[in-house]
Amino acid sequence: MSKLYDNLNEQMNFELESAYIYATMAAYLDEQNMKGMTHFIDEQVKEEMEHAGRIKKFLQETGYGIKYRPLDPGDGKFDSIEDVFKKALAHEKVVTSRIHDLVKQASEEGDQRVLNLLAWFVDEQIEEEDTFSVLVERLERISGSWSGLYILDNEMGQR
Repeated sequence: MSKLYDNLNEQMNFELESAYIYATMAAYLDEQNMKGMTHFIDEQVKEEMEHAGRIKKFLQETGYGIKYRPLDPGDGKFDSIEDVFKKALAHEKVVTSRIHDLVKQASEEGDQRVLNLLAWFVDEQIEEEDTFSVLVERLERISGSWSGLYILDNEMGQR
């Protein structure tokens, strides 16, 4: 198999690691008793696991042997609720960059199967970055006000 498939395997691991990172964010939010935000990020954990599963299934269907690596959840330390969501947005931008790199590589290799797989991820990342951009903007406007945080927490619990 090609380097492209090795890189896809690494992206699968990175998606699993993303779930792990989001789990640390959910734990922090739960410690702050922000149950709606905790729920929202717990749903994000599930999404990242689904993303990893999508890549894993593709790799298995194309005869690639899956390789797992240790996952790093980061230090799990956050300065504030706003910091959690700023770090989430920054993380999603890294994911987007990685997906775009894979698209470029698949295009250069002319691998239509991988391009078809990645088209879904390109669209998904637009949604992910938009979601977190809006949340960061709202949190900046709330500026640490507990009444605003509780209103947002309630909304986020509806996810």
